[in-house]
Amino acid sequence: DKKVIDEKSDNSDDKKDIDDKVSNNNNNDDTKKDDTPTTTKKGYDVVIDGANVGYYETNFKNAPKHVDYNQIDWMIRHFAEYNNQTVLLILHERHFSHKLMPHWAKRIVQGWHEDDNILLYKTPFGCNDDWFWMHAALVHRGTMVITNDEMRDHHFQMLAHRSFLRWKERHRVTFTFGDWERNRDKNGRRRRIVELSYPDPYSRRIQRVEDYVPNKEGEGKEEEEGGIVIPLPKYGDEDRFADGVHVANDDATPKEETYVCIRLTCCSDAE
Repeated sequence: DKKVIDEKSDNSDDKKDIDDKVSNNNNNDDTKKDDTPTTTKKGYDVVIDGANVGYYETNFKNAPKHVDYNQIDWMIRHFAEYNNQTVLLILHERHFSHKLMPHWAKRIVQGWHEDDNILLYKTPFGCNDDWFWMHAALVHRGTMVITNDEMRDHHFQMLAHRSFLRWKERHRVTFTFGDWERNRDKNGRRRRIVELSYPDPYSRRIQRVEDYVPNKEGEGKEEEEGGIVIPLPKYGDEDRFADGVHVANDDATPKEETYVCIRLTCCSDAE
């Protein structure tokens, strides 16, 4: 099935990047119909960390060893059906084995194969699936990754430690599941509402702000003035400190955005 991007070979000559495989999957699929939804040139709009979504809130007593395939399906359908976006699902190959996957989940997985807005990548045995969804989100600028994973065990291994933390702050979308929807889907199943927390539209970093004011001599020209805006820690901040693990959660830390603004003015030389 060309809809499934499968990786089983250990030969380095046979291995290709995820983005190349997704591109080939879209361009070489002769089974697509004329009414197939148009996808972006990059092949996908959203990357989903399947294991993180599937294991969400499943750490209770006597919980099943397999992921919650329903939760993964709710997340996929939120983007593929409601937003008409192309989804790249990264999920380890073991979650599709007959020993681990329950019988009732086969119908859900089959639906992923049949939907043109869903791309499925099975990561091979012996590999960490985190590296695959991180790579898939990194290679295409602007792609969002759906995961609650803080990636603490990965960013310490990065050579560009600070750059990776900035990327995570701008491209990671966290999630939770809310109440049950009133209406059933086309297959007669009920879903829980997907609640997403997108990154702020601005970067909480020290920034220089420029401004232009009329020339004091009245010659019609403008003089450059500006300042430096420094965001202060707010309640819940983490990964913003030198130790990489500190969390700002004490009572004295404000919950709202606060800043220190330093205004810079241009001074002419004294005559």
